[in-house]
Amino acid sequence: MSAKNFVVCDWGSTNIRAFLYLDGKQVEIKKSHEGVTTVRGKDCEGAFDRLTAEWFQKYGPMPTIMAGMVGSINGWTDAAYLDCPVDLGELSSQLTEVHHSKGYKIRIVPGICVRDKDNWNVIRGEETQLAGAFKLSPSKVYIMPGTHCKWVLADGSRVNSFRTAMTGEMHSIMMKYSLVGLGAGEQEDSEPDFMAGLERGYTENNIVPRLFEIRGANILGGIKPCHVGEFLSGLLIGAEVASMQKIFKFTKEDSPLTVIANDFFYARYEKALKLAGLEAKQLDADTCFLEGIIPLAQSLL
Repeated sequence: MSAKNFVVCDWGSTNIRAFLYLDGKQVEIKKSHEGVTTVRGKDCEGAFDRLTAEWFQKYGPMPTIMAGMVGSINGWTDAAYLDCPVDLGELSSQLTEVHHSKGYKIRIVPGICVRDKDNWNVIRGEETQLAGAFKLSPSKVYIMPGTHCKWVLADGSRVNSFRTAMTGEMHSIMMKYSLVGLGAGEQEDSEPDFMAGLERGYTENNIVPRLFEIRGANILGGIKPCHVGEFLSGLLIGAEVASMQKIFKFTKEDSPLTVIANDFFYARYEKALKLAGLEAKQLDADTCFLEGIIPLAQSLL
């Protein structure tokens, strides 16, 4: 076994991605659908072995570092949260050991949390992306779109606080299970409908009354059924940006805000931030993850 061989795992709710590094260089990636919600903590060792056994048989025992929901109470081992404000340089000294029947050296990155009377919040997995983002592009504010969008206030390598918007999950639930998405059918891209929703969501103080109006517009011909999802997406993202701007009191002096996302999500949030008078810049989520977790893996060598 080379002293520079190691494995990195991004283990979330629905999937696992394992990255093999030999002599410090990435040589292979494997994926599995045995996420935490599938395994539910009952056979995490088995799921890990099914994905990586070939590597360990070929190259021998290698240190492994994991991040994501694998460290939740429903994962392999509960990796405790670090309280904000927290310097992410401390992650390497706060790793949680995982028991493996073959004695493999496995560690899980801790999450981070906020315990304020008006803000109870947790991050599990994104802290590793943030550690990488701090190195790639220092910023006062990081936005991390997804099922749950994180808005992070930072100072150097220090996370001072953060908030979470359930925008992605709300969109999914409303399109699948509510009257808003009923009968909408297959969805198509529509920039005009997204922008119309975005402008309304940003300018309205309360979008709750507007939600059923999407259903009404669909029935009465005010919007094409195939564009319902686009208007809803804009409405929710616009309201999210307006709410976070009000909470954090962002100004032009805080620009650019760094959006850690793929091109699709970046384009949406860049438009929303522009509407709010703020500039944006993009970082790739996978690049940030690897930039953040590789030093943690190397600390185990």
